[in-house]
Amino acid sequence: MKLCVFGDSIAKGIVFNTVSARYETLKLNMMELLGLRKDVNFKNHSMFGCTVEKGLSLIERYEDELAVYDTVLLGFGGNDCNFPWNEIADAPEKSHQPKIPIETFIQTYKIVIEKIKKAGIKPVLLTLPPLDAKRFFNWVSKGINAEGILKWLGDVNIIYRWQEMYSMVVLSFEKTLGVPVIDVRSKFLCRQDLPELIGVDGMHPTRKGYELIVKTVYEQLAQKR
Repeated sequence: MKLCVFGDSIAKGIVFNTVSARYETLKLNMMELLGLRKDVNFKNHSMFGCTVEKGLSLIERYEDELAVYDTVLLGFGGNDCNFPWNEIADAPEKSHQPKIPIETFIQTYKIVIEKIKKAGIKPVLLTLPPLDAKRFFNWVSKGINAEGILKWLGDVNIIYRWQEMYSMVVLSFEKTLGVPVIDVRSKFLCRQDLPELIGVDGMHPTRKGYELIVKTVYEQLAQKR
């Protein structure tokens, strides 16, 4: 199995360390978790803060290298759907757009998928792990005008619903574009210990959450090959 990954900080394995109060890359023993052999070829080009537009530029940069892989995993949407919270806090009465509007997200993701297909490689998409809306709100509004952000939102839970919309777009590509999609999100939502799978910032998984992602990806990837 030859795998390459392009995505955001979740695809990179970023977690918030509550002891050091910093983000760091989680060290997971992939071989131990998945029971993979040493001949597995795995490369991760994911980046903190990466959107689908940045992902497209990275794929173009490494295009010549991709030929050695048979599968490319794609994990975008978490940063694309995010809003400029500082700007919202300063001017809650104004209209604000997400980093990548949904229409642009759809069209750019389609370009990414087609580019990988034309290279003769199989693209496999990942849905988004769910947010914890309250934790996320508390995180992004820390030290700024939280009341202004809440006024603009109207409802804290819209944060969850907005992010879910981007995840649903990814899931829809399996039917509309005929590309395999690994539904990571549903594996989180059915868990009774869901709060333990999402970190203090409300968006990045905990170690336990990442272990669930890795196992889900491997199990479903084996079924979709």
